[in-house]
Amino acid sequence: MSGKQTILVIDDEPALLKAVKERLELENFSVLTCVSAEQAVVTLKKFTPDLMVVDLRLPGMSGLDFCRQVRSSESPYRLVPIIFLTTDRSEINKVLGLELGGDDYMTKPFSPAEFVARVKALIRRSLSAEERDGAEETLSSGKLSINYPRHEAKIDGKLLELSPKEFEILSLLIKKSGRVMTRQFLMESIWGRPYSNTSRVIDTHIKNIRKSLGKMQKHLLTVEGLGYKWDHPE
Repeated sequence: MSGKQTILVIDDEPALLKAVKERLELENFSVLTCVSAEQAVVTLKKFTPDLMVVDLRLPGMSGLDFCRQVRSSESPYRLVPIIFLTTDRSEINKVLGLELGGDDYMTKPFSPAEFVARVKALIRRSLSAEERDGAEETLSSGKLSINYPRHEAKIDGKLLELSPKEFEILSLLIKKSGRVMTRQFLMESIWGRPYSNTSRVIDTHIKNIRKSLGKMQKHLLTVEGLGYKWDHPE
């Protein structure tokens, strides 16, 4: 591919694919298009995109199942930002997408200008996170260690099974140890903007983090009516 940033767009609507591709190319992006998740899996073996745009309702493998696959701990694409597209105006699939590690969603039909703005914002946030991780390489709390460049959390050297978003939530809580982090603050800090059903999305990730922490989950406290905090005497 060229030196341009690359966007992978997965949707089974040819007209939408064509329109999105043309608009993104006007903004100087390289664009790869796929009509199914299965085709995207093959494409990902050849290219690593800077961002993926995924329709939730794909034929065959759904957008949610695709996200689940690329967000698995062994996937080399687990940190690539994902924007979901949906025609469903109900909240359930949007929430599921965010719980599985999606970074944003847009409901069809959408404004091309807003779509481009969301794409650029996500890429900026991804790049700034990489710069931050390079400057601030490690963090620790007792037996728990955080390695930003590798996006890894370990307890006594044992790797924790965390999604990228769960890693970010845990890292932020430890960095702000002793301070209460509201669900809204966590959502805006990690996803970049507030969403409806913020509580459910954050609570689901916290539940998974606690499961991974094992005995150390006692340090991840719920502050009733407010949010969460990391409480570990150093």
